[in-house]
Amino acid sequence: MMLIIGPMRGLVILKTRFVKNIDAIDTKIINLMLLYKSNKEISKDLKISLSTVQRRVRNLITARFVVSNIEVNYQMFGFKTGLVHVYLRNGNIEETAKKIQNLDQITYVEIHIGNYDILGNVIYKEGKELLNLIATIKKMSGVDKVVWSERVYQSPTKGNDSTVHILNGQIDR
Repeated sequence: MMLIIGPMRGLVILKTRFVKNIDAIDTKIINLMLLYKSNKEISKDLKISLSTVQRRVRNLITARFVVSNIEVNYQMFGFKTGLVHVYLRNGNIEETAKKIQNLDQITYVEIHIGNYDILGNVIYKEGKELLNLIATIKKMSGVDKVVWSERVYQSPTKGNDSTVHILNGQIDR
């Protein structure tokens, strides 16, 4: 089971009988991590030792129940950021995604089911770099079209009181 929580931050209720190696304390730790609590704050809130919290967090990350990412603020370095949405007409989606991932301006690639097939995050300094990148992608075998969007700004991620019930598919507000 993989749980991905993006911009919506909230309380996660895991039915632990369906998820191996996760107990109620781990679930509480995950919930506090989603609220950006430090290990020290989690230790205090749950009334367990700091070393226990650190060990459990490390185990959650190692087992990939929790994925931690560091994000660079490219604008502070004078870069612009955006997304390329790549539509394929045919061809090997994984092979094309790997080729796009290897381009210099691409920071990550995702494969999607839906309106477009591949999403790539792009950083660039000048429009000419972007133009060359899009032209390179358009020349790839199987690419039908490329749509571009530039990030103007990103709102800060915030915590909220939404409760996500995993496996039930219900959202309580």
